[in-house]
Amino acid sequence: MDVSLHPVGPDLRDRVLALGPRPDQRRFAGHPAETLPEAEADPRRHAVAILEAGEPVGFCVLHRGPGPGGLAPAPQDVLLRGFLVDAAAQGRGIATRALTALPRFVAQHAPGARRILLTVSTRNPAAIRAYRKAGFLDRGELYHGGAHGPHHILELAL
Repeated sequence: MDVSLHPVGPDLRDRVLALGPRPDQRRFAGHPAETLPEAEADPRRHAVAILEAGEPVGFCVLHRGPGPGGLAPAPQDVLLRGFLVDAAAQGRGIATRALTALPRFVAQHAPGARRILLTVSTRNPAAIRAYRKAGFLDRGELYHGGAHGPHHILELAL
């Protein structure tokens, strides 16, 4: 099935809020009930729904500007935050297809962006594999500002 990305608006909001990762993943990705209101309150953050056949199956936030915990990307960088695929939709390649669609979406919705950055916990090997499969490269440095130990910094040039 086709996977696409769309800004979260009133038409998708309630369905996105109903999404959630598996309990063991929540510490890494958070939950839309927390991350969506934060994005809506910050003009530098943009909430994005991951749709499969027109139905929300995942969520992420694109963030321009300084990140949390001292992560300070360049102005032309976009941070990918809170990326998740709903527990019921996992195992179908949705994450990889969504991440593969991300560069085109960012080019359309974040003019001037040159790369996408993210941090991923060193204790989250499944996410690391998904990001690498989608073309993200390890910068070879660790980010220590996360709540769950050290994180790899990955990037994808646009």
